[in-house]
Amino acid sequence: MLSSLLWVMLTQIACTPGETSLVCSCKAGMVSACVTLAADDTRKAAQVLDQVQEALEQASLMTGEGDENKTKQLQATAESLSQSLGSSEPPQCKGQEHHLISRPIARQLSKHPTLRGLYTPRDPRFVARARDEQAHCGYQQWHRDVDEEVIRWLNGNSKATPQGFMDKLRDIYSRPEMKARFPDGF
Repeated sequence: MLSSLLWVMLTQIACTPGETSLVCSCKAGMVSACVTLAADDTRKAAQVLDQVQEALEQASLMTGEGDENKTKQLQATAESLSQSLGSSEPPQCKGQEHHLISRPIARQLSKHPTLRGLYTPRDPRFVARARDEQAHCGYQQWHRDVDEEVIRWLNGNSKATPQGFMDKLRDIYSRPEMKARFPDGF
């Protein structure tokens, strides 16, 4: 019971005073509201995406507990915001651009003792073009897995150098499954 209550508290993204109903609807997981928000106010949509991704990160720490439907709702919200904010691609996402420095990775980099200030969220220096829609469309599970791996690496390498960080990214993106997604590399 207590774990379920904790789960609900961690995954609720509360509306704050002064936020519009559009923002609150997006935070509640209404995909259409997220798409509209991204078109109307990209800065606010990016803030909501950060909050949703943080809630997903917290939810992943509580593996096996809580409501699977809430996780799916948060994932759908993150994917719709990511698609709306992250790409000038057509809705079918053919060949979507993939930013190696995602918002969760950038957030962790901003706290890193040696890499702080060197990278920005969705840094244009680190972009790869996906092969097709199946390879990359929004913030899919493989994307979250890569983000988690990079964040774990950053947490375990407090004295990392920019070269060491680039080597880690090259290691990840040279794997066969990643080469299949991004044949041109980054």
